Amino acid sequence: MFEQRKYTRYRTIARARLPGVFEGDALLKDLNVTGCKIEATIFIELTKGASYTIEVTPEAISKISKFEVLGEARWIKTNGDSYEAGFMITASPGKKEFQRYVDYLAWRSSAV
Repeated sequence: MFEQRKYTRYRTIARARLPGVFEGDALLKDLNVTGCKIEATIFIELTKGASYTIEVTPEAISKISKFEVLGEARWIKTNGDSYEAGFMITASPGKKEFQRYVDYLAWRSSAV
């Protein structure tokens, strides 16, 4: 499927948590300044249009501290034994670390 986006989504191997909703680790599959996608192997009870805090733990090699973003659930999909959800990022309380991580992902994707 071809996705037409205003901003490139960067692949990532960061961990994601949704405090109060899902305490286990999910995989942050991609990220940019406007949105992200997470994947989990356990069902996550989400509501489209609702806002969630997403705690992101970047991979250690990035040397970037954990940060939070606020995201609005835009879509939810089940694929056999995995669950994916797309979020529009509405705020980034950890703005400095969030921007550093997006910059790191952009650098990493251009270096490949």
